[in-house]
Amino acid sequence: MKKILSISCIVCLCGVAWASSGTLDEQRARIEETGEYENNVPSRAHRVKSIRLDQVLLIPESTGDVVGMYDPYDGTYLGDIIVDDPTGTLYNLQTPINAIPGPDGNIYLSDQISDAVFVFDTSGTFLYTYADTTDGLDNIRGIDFRDDHLFVTSGDDYVAEFDGPHSLIRYFIQDGSDPFDILFLDDGRSLLSDIQGSTDNIRLYDTSGTLLYELFPVDFPEQIQVDSTLPGGFLNNSFSANQITDFELDGTIINTLYFDSGRGVYRLGNGNLLATNGDGVFEIDPGTGSIIEQENTGSARFIELCSAAVGVQESEYKPGGTTSLHMKPNPFARLIKISFGISKAGQVEAVIYSVLGVQVAVLLEGLQSTGNYTLTWDGKDDDGRIVNEGVYFLRLTTPDGKMSKKITFVK
Repeated sequence: MKKILSISCIVCLCGVAWASSGTLDEQRARIEETGEYENNVPSRAHRVKSIRLDQVLLIPESTGDVVGMYDPYDGTYLGDIIVDDPTGTLYNLQTPINAIPGPDGNIYLSDQISDAVFVFDTSGTFLYTYADTTDGLDNIRGIDFRDDHLFVTSGDDYVAEFDGPHSLIRYFIQDGSDPFDILFLDDGRSLLSDIQGSTDNIRLYDTSGTLLYELFPVDFPEQIQVDSTLPGGFLNNSFSANQITDFELDGTIINTLYFDSGRGVYRLGNGNLLATNGDGVFEIDPGTGSIIEQENTGSARFIELCSAAVGVQESEYKPGGTTSLHMKPNPFARLIKISFGISKAGQVEAVIYSVLGVQVAVLLEGLQSTGNYTLTWDGKDDDGRIVNEGVYFLRLTTPDGKMSKKITFVK
């Protein structure tokens, strides 16, 4: 299964770690109850790297019914954090549209066909249904929070306001518009994308939900997003106008770029744009509108910055041994070669983890002598199954120190 070449290598392969199914505290509690701890140390088959919160972009994909994570600096796809419940008993993703951070730190996900808002923790574990058809929701799209109230846009021509789970208090906006997305400003006012048909436009509302004025007309506007590079500026991606618009709050249009059948949009940390449509996720040159790179395929939707539980990250050796680590090719499709050297004999581990910190595959574990080593990974987990496309991390531990390096697997 895995070809491992080394000097006096002692190789130990074991089963893949169980999938993340709750918070770490809950997982550890379950292990304690089942007696799988030995001397207060969890068995290695259930070992999960310590998880910390990190900022990622969340983008729902409404064909595969998943929510993917992307690097907010350059848009690199990092893997999926939320996947559909295969049993359909807890929740049923059919057309997820918008995943946003809540004031409680959880992830709130709207689904247009299920007519529901689902809540997940930062590891992607389902918690509960916040609102659904029992609250009158139908054909829902973009969502946003103002303080601790959730606002839900609907194709039934309203924006519903909730002050808690299944607690609809009013229709915040119901004025004949057909809202597709809503974005609240710091002062409590809101921007709305209206796809009514004869009056498609971006519009501004006061804090009570009363229309102040229409900013500019544009055919079938979808996501509205803050433009981090333009103080007081915003972005909109329009499906029918095939256009990304950079605009100000008074309706002044700063720039427009052609983008086919657009949905979501976000200004990346490197200054480029990340945009979505029915074909996937794309990094866009903001000057020319040309596609720099396609980050992922699928029917991608809105883009939001959110905190997610991320385990292993790239790091340098600590406290600073002489060990080197090289991997090629990277990205890889069939086999990646991992080369390193150790200057002190001792315990060595080379383990592959997912971006959520879940153990995927053990490449090497045991006592090793000094020298140079070469390992290979074929993209399979410890049970011999091909892993999903995305980003993984090699965690190398030697007597010289510890190091993590990013690996990108493509099919």
